Amino acid sequence: MTREAREVLRPHFMTADMGVTGGNFVVAETGSVALVTNEGNEGMCTVMPRVHVAVTGIEKVLPTLEDLATAMRLLPRSATGQATSNYFSVLTGPRGEGDQDGPEHMYVVLVDGGRTGLIGGDFQEMLRCIRCGACMNHCPVYQKVGGHAYGWVYPGPMGSVLTPSYVGIDKALDLPQAATLCGECNSVCPVGIPLSDLLRKLREKQVERRLRPWKERTGLAVWGFLALHPDAYALFTKLAVRVLERMGGRNRSIAKLPLGGAGWTNTRDMPAPVGRTFRELYAAQRSHIG
Repeated sequence: MTREAREVLRPHFMTADMGVTGGNFVVAETGSVALVTNEGNEGMCTVMPRVHVAVTGIEKVLPTLEDLATAMRLLPRSATGQATSNYFSVLTGPRGEGDQDGPEHMYVVLVDGGRTGLIGGDFQEMLRCIRCGACMNHCPVYQKVGGHAYGWVYPGPMGSVLTPSYVGIDKALDLPQAATLCGECNSVCPVGIPLSDLLRKLREKQVERRLRPWKERTGLAVWGFLALHPDAYALFTKLAVRVLERMGGRNRSIAKLPLGGAGWTNTRDMPAPVGRTFRELYAAQRSHIG
């Protein structure tokens, strides 16, 4: 596959009039664009074409080359566990007099895309994100569903915060729910972004704006009432177990749940509960010990 890709793509790199790349960092002191890769394709894309265009977010701008050195100690270690990536390029302007290669023209496009809207708000800390992917590498949800399930540019915990922040909470309702809030992303983030706290804030904003589906709101309201009234909770769970047990029949599996449970049984059967509830077992155990 690699050989085939090389044979197909290399002629395009050699004859392209313009190369478009991203930029891991931009240095304000020198106007340089830093590119970090392990494959080396950026070299073909930035050196061979006549024009090089680098597109990057405004939060990637660093003050000095010394700051770039600090960032480069964080990025590869957090992304892939390497001390440094295979290829690290710092590009400062087009080809100069006497240079043997490089583009004739170089342009840097700084993208806002909603980033300035985060300044001074609840999610300003996301502007520290260096897109290393450490949060994705440790997220149990991302490991199960993969990146495409997030439906936009950024996947994983960082995407679950960035996407609603950029496109609007109402257009990315499910992403803040795509997390267990286990806190692993917090512990591995090299720049100390409290991702699980920000995800919780997004959930709170959804509730405040009544953006969650009415079935979910109703179900949680019922559960909240039952949780505050232990006797009612015990009676409800006892009745629910008996109903589900009967629905399971001889096979002890439920093919179709009503109301909010349909989302589960649309793709799989649900095992029917059998026997006594935990509260009943706990009470029996206590009486036996006593």
